Amino acid sequence: MKTRLMTLVVMMVVSISSFSVMAQNAKDVPAQRRVKQKPTPEQMMDRHVKMMEKKLVMDDETAAKFTPLYKEYLQAMKDCRPAVCKKENKAEMTDAEIEKVIQDRFDARQKALDVQKKYFKKFKEVLNAKQLQKVFQQPCMMGKMKPGMKNHRMMRSADNQKCMRHANRGECPLQAK
Repeated sequence: MKTRLMTLVVMMVVSISSFSVMAQNAKDVPAQRRVKQKPTPEQMMDRHVKMMEKKLVMDDETAAKFTPLYKEYLQAMKDCRPAVCKKENKAEMTDAEIEKVIQDRFDARQKALDVQKKYFKKFKEVLNAKQLQKVFQQPCMMGKMKPGMKNHRMMRSADNQKCMRHANRGECPLQAK
């Protein structure tokens, strides 16, 4: 009985001391390392380019031609985005403002489509058809979700068991490998 009690006391002392050591280590870490820093837009673009290069499985020569062209494409697509509506309460927008926002969205989509057509021709000189498909592929909703979101209550309904675009057709063709 005494040995069990003594063992329990020793275990408690060890666990309490380890917690205090861990707390001291957290205090020693500089504040700038504890805060997760956001990557710059250039870093995000570089990550996106690296990811696409990996996805397309290219040789060095093709990658050297593709990388600057893809960066231009990403920048051109970024420039196509419509301006963000600055009204905080969208219920207070006038009819003219609402129509302008919708028209701006249409214009941005058309501009993006024009950019995609322009760069399709340029990419076609560097990439093969399967690689082109991967560059211009529109992702399905299920492919873009965070892992825990597949069980979200909105996704659990009978209508949304598969990809939202292809719910009635079974497996999503864009996610098939």
